[in-house]
Amino acid sequence: MKKFQIGILGLGTVGTGVIEILREQSENFKKRFGVSFQTKKVLVKNINKKRSVDLQGIELTEKIEDIIGDPDIDIVIELIGGKTIAKKAIIASLEAKKNVISANKDLIADDGRQLADLAEKNNVGFYYEAAVAGAIPILRALENSLDSDRIESINGIINGTSNFILSKMRQQKMSYRQALSLAQELGFAEADPTNDVDGIDAAYKLQILADFAFGKQIEQKDIQMSGIRTVTQQDLNDVSELGYEIKLLANASLIDGRLQFSVGPTLVPKDHPLASVQNENNAIFVSAAYAGGLMFYGPGAGKLPTANSVIADLLELTSKAPKNPRFNSQFKSDTALAGPKNRIASRYIVFKVADRPGAMHKLSGFFLMSNINFRNIRQYDPIDGSTRVVIITYPASDAQLNPVKTTIRQAKGVEIVHEFKLLERK
Repeated sequence: MKKFQIGILGLGTVGTGVIEILREQSENFKKRFGVSFQTKKVLVKNINKKRSVDLQGIELTEKIEDIIGDPDIDIVIELIGGKTIAKKAIIASLEAKKNVISANKDLIADDGRQLADLAEKNNVGFYYEAAVAGAIPILRALENSLDSDRIESINGIINGTSNFILSKMRQQKMSYRQALSLAQELGFAEADPTNDVDGIDAAYKLQILADFAFGKQIEQKDIQMSGIRTVTQQDLNDVSELGYEIKLLANASLIDGRLQFSVGPTLVPKDHPLASVQNENNAIFVSAAYAGGLMFYGPGAGKLPTANSVIADLLELTSKAPKNPRFNSQFKSDTALAGPKNRIASRYIVFKVADRPGAMHKLSGFFLMSNINFRNIRQYDPIDGSTRVVIITYPASDAQLNPVKTTIRQAKGVEIVHEFKLLERK
């Protein structure tokens, strides 16, 4: 029987779930994996706060040093979030020769490689499956099951808040504001939902997925990013009639030897598996050269789903003798990022056009100059002197489209409301 002592940094929702699972599964872990875990110390903000979880035999502390400096603690589980304090705590733990498990997507996205290199230098483990998509074991799948394959693209619904909002808008005909308020009431959205609804949270997760799938470290500036604030009932109705659903999609694609990354509202064909993902659930669709299309689906957040991913890392670290002391240790790529000529997609573009003769002809002429053809065009009855016009283009590059958008912004009587990409049918 291998015995390990654990220190947990943070006793919020996920930390509570970790303790609950460790208690409930203690005997199972001993019988099945031959490992025994003792949670020795937990970092909290307030020792005197009443808590619903059983903390018998666990020492609470308000000082990180009490955990990192404890020679008996073998594994530190970082669940405090944020970047500054968490990074210092992880570095100190790794340098103290302690294994680390983290669920900190913000930190891992920017500094995961640096921390992983430090773990390897100190011959300790560093795992963070819970940093992406909650209970879905996508990092482990990319690291192990698909390491012999060549990933061609990843498309993911990896923010439960935005997917919940879009689902309620579609199912119950709510406005964006109504759906957001419901998400906040139910605890799916923060008081300040910026990271979720503007695509920032999904972009952090996409950075981590890019490292695993393509061996490429990217920054948020490398990701074309937009959010769901401007999506309306009219948009949902338009695209539904055309055979699509709107999802906030994170995309990483290898096209013509170059990588492109985006997060934004995307038209997903109704017959694609991602189109049926509803409410707070997450899903990731991986297209691989040999395995084909693979769908990973499940809860993207929550106490027990996320805690389960932390526990999975714990078992991987302690009982399965991994070939490397950390995730993704050798896979590094120098593949170039796609430029405007290489970023090609069909677009759904909504315009507000002045209700006067020749306006539509002028709009069509802007696209004709860049040799962009229309797959579909709809013009609605004018309201208050302007007309809603919806265009879906055939695939075109950013290099083609950017001059059109620049010209339209300078023109009178034509305004771009928003632009979404299409996930093409394969």
